[in-house]
Amino acid sequence: MVGRVGGPVCVTGGTGFIGSSMVVRLLEDYSVRTTFVVLSGYSKRDTSYLTNLPGETERLEIFYNADLDHPETFRPAIEGCVCVYHVAHPVDVSTNLKDGVDVPMETITQTSLGGMLGILKISVESKTVKRVVCTSAMGTTMFNWKTT
Repeated sequence: MVGRVGGPVCVTGGTGFIGSSMVVRLLEDYSVRTTFVVLSGYSKRDTSYLTNLPGETERLEIFYNADLDHPETFRPAIEGCVCVYHVAHPVDVSTNLKDGVDVPMETITQTSLGGMLGILKISVESKTVKRVVCTSAMGTTMFNWKTT
């Protein structure tokens, strides 16, 4: 897959609001690879809002089961790309649940940091990625009203 302008790009976290918006926009000029995570207990997410886009069959590849706890799962989506937009983040803004269990903030932070470092490492090892753009999660700016 070669984009119309400069080669394929990767967007991690393509089911999120920002990630899916980026995929839609980037498909206008590039071939796009995007990653989705499928949590246990959930069926595969509906991706028709992306797979029904004009030109999608020629320029969009979706990689399921990318997991920030296991950054190597991003390698197939990243290798061969010229740019990586790292938008995936392990925090659900409504809850800190994973598989129905409350996740401590330090675990979320470690997953986020480890995932980002893994994606950076894979990007360097690819020898094709020229730029990595990392975003933050809303959770980093939210105020905790609880006092301890």
